[in-house]
Amino acid sequence: MIEIFDVICIGAALVDMIAQVERHPSDDDEVFVSNLSLLSGGAAANTAYACGKMGLSTAFIGKLGQNDIFSNKIINDFKDASVETKLIKYSEDYKTGSAYVALNNKGDRRIYAHSGAANYLTKNDLSEKEVSATKLIFLSSLRNIEPLSQAAKIGKSQNIPVIINPGMLIIDQGFDKIKNLLDKIDVLILSQREFRTLFNLKEDILSDTLIKKKSISLFTLGIKVIIITLGKKGAYLLTTTYNEMIQPLKIAKVIDTTGAGDAFSAGFIFGLVQKLSLKFEDLKTDIKIGNFIAGQCIQKLGARNGIPGRKELGNFLSNANKKI
Repeated sequence: MIEIFDVICIGAALVDMIAQVERHPSDDDEVFVSNLSLLSGGAAANTAYACGKMGLSTAFIGKLGQNDIFSNKIINDFKDASVETKLIKYSEDYKTGSAYVALNNKGDRRIYAHSGAANYLTKNDLSEKEVSATKLIFLSSLRNIEPLSQAAKIGKSQNIPVIINPGMLIIDQGFDKIKNLLDKIDVLILSQREFRTLFNLKEDILSDTLIKKKSISLFTLGIKVIIITLGKKGAYLLTTTYNEMIQPLKIAKVIDTTGAGDAFSAGFIFGLVQKLSLKFEDLKTDIKIGNFIAGQCIQKLGARNGIPGRKELGNFLSNANKKI
């Protein structure tokens, strides 16, 4: 009997080296690193970890180096969150990727990502039998979009909802190059910066009118739901018929914004998988869960340390008069 997961997350799994600094360096400058941490990361991997920790049946598909130190850490950390690792692929030619993150005392960060083996996942690594054994497919930041397109194609053929939070590695490739990926997507989650870059916008503030105007071309591709995360302002939800700003929760103190978008995606997935409904009111609830998970994430260092477990999430939902 084939196991059916709540969600399969596909994309990069890396190891993050996080350097805490008082300020970011200018050109030909040097700053002191007060603390250096080694944490598992990668956008899709972070979302998979958060989904697993919240109690969803979760699997990850990506490519790691064969038995190198970083890959072993990634696998062990996945197991801590009960994420299924049997679908992961391995490269004999490339090492597991890594990202170098500089984080200042205001929570602002600079990231240099080396995808390594992750970028060599191919469409031939994705079998229809494996990818279709799920209720939801989640795709995220991977410069090589070929395997993501293949996964989305499988999802579309099997009537499995496909969500993508693309990240700048995909968005920077330009609308024309990635539209054959986007036309297979049901739910598109973009940051404010990603939305601006996708449409070459110069405006500092994204007005409702501008967002709705530019989103028409995305809906024309067949996308059903667009979510734009706007940091302190919350998240803007659009469908072909409705739109609304969903306010964020109050946060005591922001420590590190690393992984906030990945955490938001995980919370949204948690809500969506309960009913698999794209009704506007249900989507609003899903986004509120996403806002809660992201809010918890940014109060701790790293992309995963602040992710709540099932019990803490249950308390939040109970207090909000929501059922799991």
